[in-house]
Amino acid sequence: MQLPQIRITSQPTRIAIHTQSARLSIQQEKAEMSIQQPKADMSIRQYSGKLTIDQTKAWHNLGLKSSFVRTRETADHARQIAMEGLARIAREGDELMRIEQGGNPIAAQGERNAVWEFDYQPGATPWQELVQLNYESTEPDIHTTPNKPKINITPRPPQFGYQPGSISFSIEQYADLQIEFTNLMYKGYRFETEI
Repeated sequence: MQLPQIRITSQPTRIAIHTQSARLSIQQEKAEMSIQQPKADMSIRQYSGKLTIDQTKAWHNLGLKSSFVRTRETADHARQIAMEGLARIAREGDELMRIEQGGNPIAAQGERNAVWEFDYQPGATPWQELVQLNYESTEPDIHTTPNKPKINITPRPPQFGYQPGSISFSIEQYADLQIEFTNLMYKGYRFETEI
Protein backbone atom coordinates (compact mmCIF):
# COMPACT_ATOMS: atom_id res chain seq x y z
CA MET A 1 0.00 0.00 0.00
CA GLN A 2 1.41 3.37 -0.99
CA LEU A 3 1.05 6.36 1.33
CA PRO A 4 -0.34 9.62 0.09
CA GLN A 5 2.29 12.24 -0.85
CA ILE A 6 2.21 16.00 -0.90
CA ARG A 7 4.71 17.85 -3.18
CA ILE A 8 5.11 21.58 -2.62
CA THR A 9 7.03 23.75 -5.13
CA SER A 10 7.56 27.48 -4.49
CA GLN A 11 9.49 30.35 -6.02
CA PRO A 12 10.22 33.69 -4.34
CA THR A 13 9.42 37.14 -5.60
CA ARG A 14 12.22 38.93 -7.47
CA ILE A 15 12.39 42.71 -7.21
CA ALA A 16 14.65 44.69 -9.58
CA ILE A 17 16.03 48.02 -8.33
CA HIS A 18 17.26 50.52 -10.91
CA THR A 19 19.29 53.46 -9.64
CA GLN A 20 20.75 56.48 -11.36
CA SER A 21 23.47 58.37 -9.43
CA ALA A 22 23.14 62.06 -8.76
CA ARG A 23 25.48 64.36 -10.68
CA LEU A 24 27.21 67.39 -9.21
CA SER A 25 29.30 69.69 -11.42
CA ILE A 26 31.32 72.66 -10.19
CA GLN A 27 32.91 75.20 -12.51
CA GLN A 28 35.17 77.91 -11.18
CA GLU A 29 36.34 80.54 -13.65
CA LYS A 30 39.66 82.16 -13.08
CA ALA A 31 39.62 85.43 -11.22
CA GLU A 32 40.43 88.57 -13.12
CA MET A 33 43.74 90.01 -11.98
CA SER A 34 45.54 93.14 -13.06
CA ILE A 35 48.94 94.16 -11.76
CA GLN A 36 50.46 97.55 -12.40
CA GLN A 37 53.94 98.43 -11.23
CA PRO A 38 54.53 102.18 -11.27
CA LYS A 39 58.10 103.23 -11.91
CA ALA A 40 60.14 104.21 -8.93
CA ASP A 41 60.63 107.90 -8.31
CA MET A 42 64.28 108.71 -8.82
CA SER A 43 66.10 111.98 -8.59
CA ILE A 44 69.77 112.38 -9.49
CA ARG A 45 71.66 115.55 -8.74
CA GLN A 46 75.20 115.86 -10.01
CA TYR A 47 77.20 118.68 -8.54
CA SER A 48 79.85 120.26 -10.70
CA GLY A 49 83.39 119.14 -10.13
CA LYS A 50 86.20 121.51 -9.21
CA LEU A 51 88.77 122.16 -11.93
CA THR A 52 91.93 124.04 -11.03
CA ILE A 53 94.35 125.28 -13.69
CA ASP A 54 97.66 126.73 -12.54
CA GLN A 55 99.62 128.46 -15.33
CA THR A 56 102.15 130.15 -13.08
CA LYS A 57 105.09 128.05 -14.22
CA ALA A 58 104.12 128.48 -17.88
CA TRP A 59 104.07 132.28 -17.50
CA HIS A 60 107.37 132.15 -15.62
CA ASN A 61 108.81 130.12 -18.48
CA LEU A 62 107.97 133.00 -20.82
CA GLY A 63 109.53 135.49 -18.44
CA LEU A 64 106.21 136.95 -17.33
CA LYS A 65 106.50 137.10 -13.57
CA SER A 66 104.86 139.14 -10.89
CA SER A 67 106.71 141.82 -8.94
CA PHE A 68 106.63 139.63 -5.86
CA VAL A 69 108.32 136.75 -7.70
CA ARG A 70 110.80 139.14 -9.34
CA THR A 71 111.72 140.63 -5.96
CA ARG A 72 112.18 137.21 -4.40
CA GLU A 73 114.29 135.91 -7.27
CA THR A 74 116.41 139.12 -7.23
CA ALA A 75 116.96 138.77 -3.48
CA ASP A 76 117.92 135.11 -3.87
CA HIS A 77 120.28 135.97 -6.73
CA ALA A 78 121.82 138.88 -4.78
CA ARG A 79 122.36 136.62 -1.79
CA GLN A 80 124.05 134.03 -3.99
CA ILE A 81 126.28 136.70 -5.66
CA ALA A 82 127.20 138.09 -2.24
CA MET A 83 128.19 134.65 -0.99
CA GLU A 84 130.17 133.98 -4.15
CA GLY A 85 131.84 137.44 -3.78
CA LEU A 86 132.85 136.70 -0.19
CA ALA A 87 134.29 133.38 -1.26
CA ARG A 88 136.19 135.07 -4.11
CA ILE A 89 137.54 137.79 -1.82
CA ALA A 90 138.70 135.20 0.71
CA ARG A 91 140.33 133.17 -2.04
CA GLU A 92 142.08 136.18 -3.52
CA GLY A 93 143.23 137.25 -0.02
CA ASP A 94 144.81 133.85 0.43
CA GLU A 95 146.58 134.26 -2.93
CA LEU A 96 147.94 137.69 -1.91
CA MET A 97 148.98 136.28 1.44
CA ARG A 98 151.20 133.77 -0.32
CA ILE A 99 152.68 136.31 -2.79
CA GLU A 100 156.17 135.45 -1.59
CA GLN A 101 155.76 132.00 -3.10
CA GLY A 102 156.10 133.44 -6.56
CA GLY A 103 153.79 134.22 -9.43
CA ASN A 104 151.88 137.43 -10.09
CA PRO A 105 148.56 137.10 -8.19
CA ILE A 106 147.51 140.74 -8.69
CA ALA A 107 147.69 140.49 -12.50
CA ALA A 108 145.93 137.12 -12.48
CA GLN A 109 143.14 138.47 -10.32
CA GLY A 110 142.72 141.52 -12.54
CA GLU A 111 142.48 139.32 -15.62
CA ARG A 112 139.82 137.12 -14.02
CA ASN A 113 137.76 140.02 -12.75
CA ALA A 114 137.82 141.87 -16.07
CA VAL A 115 135.53 139.30 -17.72
CA TRP A 116 131.82 139.28 -16.85
CA GLU A 117 130.25 135.89 -17.34
CA PHE A 118 126.59 135.19 -17.19
CA ASP A 119 124.26 132.35 -18.16
CA TYR A 120 121.04 132.93 -20.06
CA GLN A 121 118.48 130.14 -19.87
CA PRO A 122 115.59 130.69 -22.25
CA GLY A 123 112.24 129.15 -21.45
CA ALA A 124 112.39 125.95 -23.47
CA THR A 125 110.17 123.73 -21.37
CA PRO A 126 106.98 122.66 -23.23
CA TRP A 127 103.92 124.45 -21.93
CA GLN A 128 101.96 121.22 -21.42
CA GLU A 129 104.48 120.17 -18.80
CA LEU A 130 104.23 123.47 -16.97
CA VAL A 131 100.46 123.93 -16.80
CA GLN A 132 99.13 122.12 -13.75
CA LEU A 133 95.62 120.71 -14.04
CA ASN A 134 93.73 119.37 -11.04
CA TYR A 135 90.17 118.09 -11.14
CA GLU A 136 88.16 117.05 -8.09
CA SER A 137 84.99 115.16 -8.93
CA THR A 138 81.92 115.05 -6.70
CA GLU A 139 79.69 112.10 -5.95
CA PRO A 140 76.16 112.24 -7.43
CA ASP A 141 73.27 112.62 -5.03
CA ILE A 142 70.79 109.82 -5.87
CA HIS A 143 67.42 109.43 -4.15
CA THR A 144 65.10 106.54 -5.02
CA THR A 145 61.54 106.08 -3.74
CA PRO A 146 60.01 102.74 -4.78
CA ASN A 147 56.28 102.56 -5.52
CA LYS A 148 54.20 99.62 -4.41
CA PRO A 149 52.50 97.54 -7.12
CA LYS A 150 48.78 98.08 -7.72
CA ILE A 151 47.00 94.73 -7.66
CA ASN A 152 43.29 94.45 -8.50
CA ILE A 153 41.57 91.06 -8.15
CA THR A 154 37.96 90.35 -9.19
CA PRO A 155 36.98 86.88 -7.98
CA ARG A 156 34.52 84.77 -9.97
CA PRO A 157 31.89 82.85 -7.94
CA PRO A 158 31.76 79.10 -8.56
CA GLN A 159 28.89 77.72 -10.66
CA PHE A 160 27.20 74.60 -9.35
CA GLY A 161 25.17 72.16 -11.42
CA TYR A 162 23.17 69.41 -9.70
CA GLN A 163 21.15 66.61 -11.26
CA PRO A 164 19.36 64.50 -8.64
CA GLY A 165 19.53 60.74 -8.86
CA SER A 166 16.54 58.39 -9.16
CA ILE A 167 15.55 54.95 -7.91
CA SER A 168 12.95 52.75 -9.63
CA PHE A 169 11.61 49.35 -8.63
CA SER A 170 10.13 46.57 -10.76
CA ILE A 171 9.06 43.00 -10.11
CA GLU A 172 10.87 40.56 -12.32
CA GLN A 173 9.27 37.46 -10.86
CA TYR A 174 6.15 37.00 -8.76
CA ALA A 175 5.99 34.55 -5.89
CA ASP A 176 4.52 31.17 -6.77
CA LEU A 177 3.43 28.19 -4.61
CA GLN A 178 2.40 24.83 -6.10
CA ILE A 179 1.01 21.94 -4.00
CA GLU A 180 0.57 18.51 -5.55
CA PHE A 181 -1.19 15.53 -3.84
CA THR A 182 -0.58 11.98 -4.95
CA ASN A 183 -2.07 8.75 -3.54
CA LEU A 184 -3.54 5.50 -4.74
CA MET A 185 -7.03 6.73 -4.97
CA TYR A 186 -6.45 10.08 -6.53
CA LYS A 187 -3.65 10.07 -8.98
CA GLY A 188 -2.32 13.17 -10.44
CA TYR A 189 -4.45 15.61 -8.47
CA ARG A 190 -2.74 18.94 -8.43
CA PHE A 191 -3.49 22.09 -6.48
CA GLU A 192 -1.90 25.38 -7.56
CA THR A 193 -2.06 28.72 -5.92
CA GLU A 194 -0.35 32.02 -6.35
CA ILE A 195 0.65 34.22 -3.52
